[in-house]
Amino acid sequence: MTTSPPLPDLPLRELECFSVLAGELHFGRTAERLGVSQGRVSQMIKRLEGRVGGALFERTSRRVALTAVGAALAAGTTPAIDRLRQGFADAQAMALSPERPLRIGFQGAVYESLGRTVAALPAELTRLVELPWADPFTGLGNGTVDVAVVLAPSTEHDFRHLVEFSRQPQYLAVSRAHPLAAKERVTSADLAGVGMVAPAPGAPAYWREANAPRRTEDGYELHYSATATTLQEALSLVAGNRHGVLLCRAGAAYFSRPDVRFVPAPSLPDTSLVALTRHDAKHPLIARFAGELDIRTRAA
Repeated sequence: MTTSPPLPDLPLRELECFSVLAGELHFGRTAERLGVSQGRVSQMIKRLEGRVGGALFERTSRRVALTAVGAALAAGTTPAIDRLRQGFADAQAMALSPERPLRIGFQGAVYESLGRTVAALPAELTRLVELPWADPFTGLGNGTVDVAVVLAPSTEHDFRHLVEFSRQPQYLAVSRAHPLAAKERVTSADLAGVGMVAPAPGAPAYWREANAPRRTEDGYELHYSATATTLQEALSLVAGNRHGVLLCRAGAAYFSRPDVRFVPAPSLPDTSLVALTRHDAKHPLIARFAGELDIRTRAA
């Protein structure tokens, strides 16, 4: 009876480090992604180069580049490392019951970067949950969702920031019958003359002030004459030709409707979204969600 020769030990941690560095070509970012020091990254790469028998990277003070040997190793191993990482994450996720998927809360709309991130996760282990426009944080605080993707800012002490993304200019939504609907852009003075819709009470004061500002940066006071719990409710008030509401460019595109015009408001600061989770959250898909979202928002 013949026996197969023993398989050589694979330096998996070094190969994982190599695959990240081959993609980043930057020791600092690689160290940050792996949660180690830059010195540790250098040590692992040197050890792997010793195992391979040749240099994998060319290093100068200005750039890091793959050598021919490094490019060959990347082509043969990086896809496999990615599959190992994904397979391990899927196995961790499957250890949870399908009745306990990763619950991802969102406000208003599932924008493109969030949609692509969710599509990259196991479909049977994720669930989208809409959060009220006026109440971004309660669902995360009471455990209704595991991750909340909401309008920034957040200074809530119980929550951990995962990714901030989607910086967008603001638009004013008004009825198509409103005089401002004919303008190419609205000024601070224009905004001061509109009765605005604010999120209904529920969110912290700092969040309401950021997303329904009381004053423009050049000193004009804004007036809020109505409140709404959801953006759909706010836009229904707008369509009645009595109110205006602020939302970002992506929201204007998503909520497009024939009776409402969305006019750029360049005098207001940009908005952004932030993905949050609780400090004590344990779901194994949270880290993968954050990584996928970071990759997709950086590539956008």
